Amino acid sequence: MDTASAMIMIFVDTKSYESYRELWQQAYENGQVTAAKRDEILKTFYPFYETATPEFLHNDATVDASLAAMQFMLAAPVHGYATNPIGGYDPSKAATTLGLDSERYVPVMGIAIGKPAVEGNLGEDLSVKSIRYSAEKVAEFI
Repeated sequence: MDTASAMIMIFVDTKSYESYRELWQQAYENGQVTAAKRDEILKTFYPFYETATPEFLHNDATVDASLAAMQFMLAAPVHGYATNPIGGYDPSKAATTLGLDSERYVPVMGIAIGKPAVEGNLGEDLSVKSIRYSAEKVAEFI
C-alpha cells in the first residue's frame, strides 16, 4: 500500500435493489423489455429483496461487487497498470472513514493500483510468473 499510486475501495450496497424499479423502467423506455416483462420482473424480484434478510442482501451484493472488482483488475493491465487486492484493513472503519453509511455500504476489498515497478517489492523478476497453489489443491474436480 505504501507504493501504490492509488487505492480503490470496493463496497457492497446492501440496498442496491432500491434502484431496480428505475433500472427496469429505463430498460422498458429503451425498448429492451416490454411493459409486461418489466412488471413481471418487478412483481417477482422486488418483493423478494424488500423482505430479504440483511445477511442475504449483503451476500447477494458481495457477488456483484466481487465480479466488478475482478473485471477492474483484469482490465487494468491492458492500460499498463498493475493491481493487487488488499484485505488488510479494519472493515468496521472503512465506510465511515470515507463518509459512507456503514449500515448500507460494506467493504469487500481494497485494490491497490499503479504502474508496475521495474522490480517487485521482494526483489523478484516480474517477468517470472508468481507461485500459486495448484488447481488440485484449491478445488475438487468431480
